[in-house]
Amino acid sequence: MIANFPTTKATRSAGLEVPVFAIPRDGDLGCGDTQVVHELIDLAHAVGLQSLTVLPIQETVKGNDPASPISVYALDPILLDVSPWTLDDLQPATYDEVTQTSATKSGATNVHGLAYNRVKKVKLDLLWQAFEHFWEAHFLKGSIRARDFHRFCHRERKWLPDYCMYRMLMDFEQGHESWENWSKDYGRYEEARQFVAAISAKKPEALERQLAFYAYVQWIADIQWRDVRAHAERLDIRLITDLHCGISPHCAEFFREPGGFRLETSEGRQTAVYEGNLLGHLEHRLRRLSSIFDEFRIPDFRQTIRQVNQDEGLKTFIDRLPNPHVSETTASTIRIAWESLPSLSMESSQLWPAPNGELKPPGANAQMSFSSFGANSLRRLWANDKTFRRRLKNQWAVNPKSYDLKTTLALLHKLFQYPAKHVQISYLDLAGLENDPESNWLARYQKSPREIMEDPDWGSFREEFRKILQQTSRLDDSPEKPTESE
Repeated sequence: MIANFPTTKATRSAGLEVPVFAIPRDGDLGCGDTQVVHELIDLAHAVGLQSLTVLPIQETVKGNDPASPISVYALDPILLDVSPWTLDDLQPATYDEVTQTSATKSGATNVHGLAYNRVKKVKLDLLWQAFEHFWEAHFLKGSIRARDFHRFCHRERKWLPDYCMYRMLMDFEQGHESWENWSKDYGRYEEARQFVAAISAKKPEALERQLAFYAYVQWIADIQWRDVRAHAERLDIRLITDLHCGISPHCAEFFREPGGFRLETSEGRQTAVYEGNLLGHLEHRLRRLSSIFDEFRIPDFRQTIRQVNQDEGLKTFIDRLPNPHVSETTASTIRIAWESLPSLSMESSQLWPAPNGELKPPGANAQMSFSSFGANSLRRLWANDKTFRRRLKNQWAVNPKSYDLKTTLALLHKLFQYPAKHVQISYLDLAGLENDPESNWLARYQKSPREIMEDPDWGSFREEFRKILQQTSRLDDSPEKPTESE
């Protein structure tokens, strides 16, 4: 039996969900980055939202799928701001030379899609130029900046050395992360350690420099994302991301300990599920990410719940929630999912509209404290369903031939009426955009946060949006206290 918790304005909130790589800004080199996250935080704060949720920010390669990183700890360099006014070790002249050469070679950039491989190569080239300056000016001289770098390496010593080795071996294999197809000289972890030791015996300084580069990139990523966290804290915006219990079989952690995982297929992808001390495994990952994020969603509920039956560590993990690394909201969601397994949908954090236009989620979802969905699904339904379109037109007098401001606000009002404690919408829905990229992981949206806030209609939209949050008691100064139970 699921307990009903009264909903008050103190417990209701609303947030924004974004894929960082999809959000444009001036000078971003073709991919969203940490600088645009600052702008997103400003945007969320301006309209009265309390949280910003991003897809996983760990480093990816093949397929560019955020749920399949090459390390559960390493952050993706493609999301870094590598401009010389942010990256202290990069000279403006070097930046101009690298970016101009890249533009000449690649030709016109497709503004509607992310040229992942090209952008990542340019950013890694710029990071290497910055690292060379850091190596000569700081590392070899033992400066204060070098000591900061060494402190980071010491703090992250449980995962960073293996990741750096894995990343170097990937470069030996032209960027391929499928280690089972690597050279037999280093295709297994122990062989790789021996291979690297042999290189160190012959060229110790060259090896140290190469491995230090990968650590340097992670240090810069750590600095930039902690700065994002500080900006969010100043504006009282909670940062949220997904925490998958499974990991990719082609990652540094699986490479080191393949016997510690079992392989499963979940949502069309092969994942490796930890079979050792899952509690310690998850908590270590949380410690790494909790310096950036306030809360974590666990999206693969069914896989998680199966683990509860099979793994005492995860059962203990759930019993101990909430803890300093996982929010009470997420803790409640996991417990509710566990208690309501028979009625869970495949993706319990998603709500799907029924054909008649009514929101009819599965029974368990009606009790959930954290719900994530987008108005885009309702927009498509509105465009194709005469009954739903007529209902909206009668209630809000919307134009049935276009998605105008009034339509967007009407749909958002409907979504925020959903009785979950925390409801979040997508960036597309807040911006009133439609987007249908060829690949989810190659999306480039049409408007930046700065462009939205500079739009002539922004002021009126912001005020109307805040009114909706007030009416649905999702703003701190909401005048009413809803009485419905969740």
